[in-house]
Amino acid sequence: MNEQIIQAAQKTFIALKDPYGSVEKVYPNIIDAYRTEDSVHYVGVKNCGAISPAFIRGLRQKGFYLHTLDKASIAGRAVDLALKNPYTGLPMTGSSSGTAINVLLGINDIGIGTDGGGSVLAPAMAVNLIGFMSPLLDGARMQQQGQRVSTDGISFHASLGCMSKRLELIQQFLTASIPELDTETADRKTQVICHESDAHTLTACDVQYTDLSFRSGARDVLLQQLPHLLRDCDVLVSKEGPIDLEGFGDSVLGHHDARTQVLQARGNKGLIRVVNMAGATAITLPTEEFATGAVLICESTVPKIRHLLALASRMVLPSRTQFDRYFCSSEAYYPLGFGEA
Repeated sequence: MNEQIIQAAQKTFIALKDPYGSVEKVYPNIIDAYRTEDSVHYVGVKNCGAISPAFIRGLRQKGFYLHTLDKASIAGRAVDLALKNPYTGLPMTGSSSGTAINVLLGINDIGIGTDGGGSVLAPAMAVNLIGFMSPLLDGARMQQQGQRVSTDGISFHASLGCMSKRLELIQQFLTASIPELDTETADRKTQVICHESDAHTLTACDVQYTDLSFRSGARDVLLQQLPHLLRDCDVLVSKEGPIDLEGFGDSVLGHHDARTQVLQARGNKGLIRVVNMAGATAITLPTEEFATGAVLICESTVPKIRHLLALASRMVLPSRTQFDRYFCSSEAYYPLGFGEA
């Protein structure tokens, strides 16, 4: 227990230092939860009015405690010019940008954000986290929010999503948030559609190959294709990325001319741009390649989400603990100076 409390305190030390400018506010007194709880999960929340305080308070009963309010990109932009990706020093992917950074730094165990056109999935992928979004998360409340219109002219309601380094923690969060999602799965194999080159990551599935080259096209094209594919399978798998490493995946810039459209396309955001707009559910799982992930997408029904999570649990995730000393160690942010050792 003492070690857990020390680690919790170190999370707050890093949050208060705010080395990447990703924190809006810190709630250090949640360490008091260890007086009565054996397990406390530190949560970061995107500082966004669409997220219900009642939803966040309700998570405390399941051991998830609000630790930080996280910065987000201005106007929900897909690239955050105010924050830097801690890996690359390039503009951080948005709009749940600070939330992703704060999970990467170990400030929070899990982060909660909103996703309209990839705003949870893309920043999670950009720093090699697991990301999940679904309109079933606090769905009734989110549907009460006003519709927004993308730069592409597409109307949508934002959905909630989460990100973490640990798949089991995301599954625990989902069980707490969507009671219908228990551990049961269907007896049959999961029916999967994927591009043939991506099939090597899949096990214990019935796989149907299809051409997913359209995923790099305009959003309206993707929205015509994706719903038809999802009806014919339990889960669609698409390998996407590297996110915002070789380009600038931002529609504000990309709508200017042919040259900026090329830069936007090189941001390598595919179907993650329309999962929410299509009313679907998705999880992104990092691969060995930087800022690249397997995107698992399904229709937003409990049986299909169960298939999605079962498939995700069978996929091998890379370990990047060798980088923790650069991002998650309090000693990195509070080093001993000359003569202090």
